[in-house]
Amino acid sequence: MISEIEFPSTTTINGKESASYYRDSFKVSVRHNGLNAKDVYHRIFGYLPKSIQLALKIRNAVVKMFGFSASSTEMSLSLNEIEEGRKAGFLNIELVKDTEVVCGAYEPNMDMWLSVMKTSDQAFAVSTLVNLKTKSGKIYMAMIKPFHKMVAKYCIRQAIKAGRL
Repeated sequence: MISEIEFPSTTTINGKESASYYRDSFKVSVRHNGLNAKDVYHRIFGYLPKSIQLALKIRNAVVKMFGFSASSTEMSLSLNEIEEGRKAGFLNIELVKDTEVVCGAYEPNMDMWLSVMKTSDQAFAVSTLVNLKTKSGKIYMAMIKPFHKMVAKYCIRQAIKAGRL
């Protein structure tokens, strides 16, 4: 139900890449009919597992020492609160449409975007794009890249396991 896919050419965040970037995308097959991008965003990121919340708190404590932003790990918003201009933890909600939700975070070392995009009635692409602006950003990304993929799949898998997708 989760597989790594080529970065979608139709996502709003495609084309935002800088000279140095990282990106990935996962296809998520859903069981529920009639879901839109906002529903899927909420059903994955509105219920972050406690272990992931703890990992984010540890991450914040460590990266703060290296000049990275350390902000709220609480990304959960109610479905009605997911709207353009709102904050969800360290993310700014930039776009909310039936077909795609895009959030971004901006700091001196890197800019990051997260997209949840509907690709068919039963499938969505969950994509991440990170523009690496400094040497510190590149080193940080090199260190967390394997964990990022594990965390992304784990959060999606937990939403599937809980029957939300």
